[in-house]
Amino acid sequence: MGIDQVRWGVVATGNISTSFTKDLGLLDDAVVTAVASRSLDSANAFGDTFGIEHRYDDHRRLIDSGQVDVLYIGTPHPQHYATARAALQAGIAVLCEKPVTLTARQARDLVGVARENNTLFAEAMWMRTNPVVQAMFADLEKGVIGEPMEALADFGFHKPQLPARLLDPALGGGALMDGGIYPMTFVHMALGRPDEVKAVGSLSPDGVDLNVAMAWRYDSGAVAALTCGLRSQNPWTASVSGPEGSLLLPHRFHHPEYYVRSTASGQERVDVATHGRGYHYEAAEVMRALRAGQIECPALPHAATIEILELLDETRGQIGVSYPGDDEYLGG
Repeated sequence: MGIDQVRWGVVATGNISTSFTKDLGLLDDAVVTAVASRSLDSANAFGDTFGIEHRYDDHRRLIDSGQVDVLYIGTPHPQHYATARAALQAGIAVLCEKPVTLTARQARDLVGVARENNTLFAEAMWMRTNPVVQAMFADLEKGVIGEPMEALADFGFHKPQLPARLLDPALGGGALMDGGIYPMTFVHMALGRPDEVKAVGSLSPDGVDLNVAMAWRYDSGAVAALTCGLRSQNPWTASVSGPEGSLLLPHRFHHPEYYVRSTASGQERVDVATHGRGYHYEAAEVMRALRAGQIECPALPHAATIEILELLDETRGQIGVSYPGDDEYLGG
């Protein structure tokens, strides 16, 4: 596919869409040509900030406009599925914020729609494309710590005033979907899919998970401990260990500036050059795959997206969290 400059459309004008659009400005071959929000005022304000020509108060009008090659979706979780499906059916590539859907069934459907329409679809798990994270996992692949046997990952934070969406079941709120997907992704990258999952959680009166702890077991003998929460300031780190040492991503491990390699020869801080907030790395991967005519980004694999949503489904079931409409699409 010969595209000199990739035209991006942005759906939603919140904080994450703002950060993503700022980072797109670091890529010479990317341009944002359209934005959609629930209100035209919001779309216009966003468009004025970033010099975006086409503004809409409905994502379907953006999709039908013919002004974009790729759609970035930064809405709350429950709105991802319908927007992504409409874009894929229209033959527009999609980069959708994580988790891409509320359930694995929905994610499998989107992958199927992408294949049917020969259209690129990717989950915006920016951690996977971060150069520091990639360098650390390259070390793991080289065997510098031997066979990985244990992983630890934590994503817990507290704010006196949490965004309302985090506490609203109708918006897919809770620690697990918002933050827990990062520890789950890290451990899945390090050890693969577990053979057994155990989870406990504490819920709000509205049934939203406030703190969750998970234990994963592997037939290989490996184990993992994962935590996420909204009620404490946690270390927010991730590590993987083997008989020859360990690899550690520091605080805010999902977009780190370095990692720590600990082996028999000592402990070493490994710095890797990065720039921007880090969202442009996933955008660059999408554009590379788009130009190659692929429907899947190698760095953002469909199988991993689906497997992690299956693990999220299983964990939600164990801790007793459900969302409005679950009966319609939960399950295998």
